[in-house]
Amino acid sequence: MSMKSLLTMAALMLAIGAFALPAFAEPAQAVPFASIPGIKVGHVTDLENGTGCTVVIAENPVGAIGGVDVRGGSPGTRETDLLDPTKTVQTVNAVVLAGGSAFGLGAADGVMEFLEKQKMGVDVGMTVVPIVPSAILFDLGFGNAFVRPDKAMGFKAAENAFKNLPWKDGNTGAGTGATVGKGAAAIGGKPMQGGLGSYAFKFGELYVGAIVAVNAAGNIVNPDTSEIVAGAVRDNTFIDLEAWTMDSRYEAPKAAENTTIGLIVTNANLTQAQAKKLAEMAQDGYARAIRPTHTASDGDTVFAMALGGVESSSKTWNRVDVNMNLLGVLAVNAMEAAIVSAGQNAETLLGVQGAASLKTQPAQPKK
Repeated sequence: MSMKSLLTMAALMLAIGAFALPAFAEPAQAVPFASIPGIKVGHVTDLENGTGCTVVIAENPVGAIGGVDVRGGSPGTRETDLLDPTKTVQTVNAVVLAGGSAFGLGAADGVMEFLEKQKMGVDVGMTVVPIVPSAILFDLGFGNAFVRPDKAMGFKAAENAFKNLPWKDGNTGAGTGATVGKGAAAIGGKPMQGGLGSYAFKFGELYVGAIVAVNAAGNIVNPDTSEIVAGAVRDNTFIDLEAWTMDSRYEAPKAAENTTIGLIVTNANLTQAQAKKLAEMAQDGYARAIRPTHTASDGDTVFAMALGGVESSSKTWNRVDVNMNLLGVLAVNAMEAAIVSAGQNAETLLGVQGAASLKTQPAQPKK
């Protein structure tokens, strides 16, 4: 077992509390994100123009409990106000992640059209209204700025989800035009491919997984080794962007060009307030694997989708409630692993280096 696995399991044991599992239950196991029961995942990947979109659909026509946490300084989102626990609608039918900057928010229209045809959404009598929150990232500077995710692309992504088409991490869907390490252009630093990443845990009957498109101003860092996986490169050497930020020559990257957008999916029974809390906790995965993160130049957003069906419990202040500690540990570890996977599996595309295409990794900066 790797050190990563050992540390994860140690954290899980602290978080488990009164979580009810059979005595024979095995420790948390890594599983494919798409294997989480109750979801369908679809993508459209435009390698020629350097953009795309990703949709995660709740198979239950009524939807799943949704939550969101927006922490970056420059977000681009749709229907996030609806996910406030004080609002009336508690469910979501799908979550869309897309490139294309604000233009890419139109991809959700296509997903809505497709789901309406499937009769998936809030029943309003004459039809159903699918609830489809979304978030976008800026990839207009990568590839063709005039080809963006739109209604047609969103419809196709939903269609692909129902076809259960195979996919892999890297230059896929919303991560196609994602790049990282854009914080050092002033000193000649060049970005690398970011990409789409995913990771999930199965713990007894409980599933918690993350899918994320990494388009950060900062570098992707392996938290286990502190080595840069993908990021700003100059003369075949990575630039420590946290150190650069504290340099007197520092110039902030453009706010419009960055954003990491992701989703946590679980089959735990949660309220909307608890789903929001899970999204908040998962932001720590960004902090562990992207450095620096949550900057004024990023629009970092995490959604949460609780499909329901599995109970967990923990006693806090003499009150039995959902074991948010357990769910949070699983979510944070899934998110950081998904981010690392995005960087590791992104291939060189349209002249921008990808870690998966390099025979040898660029040298690490000296400490």
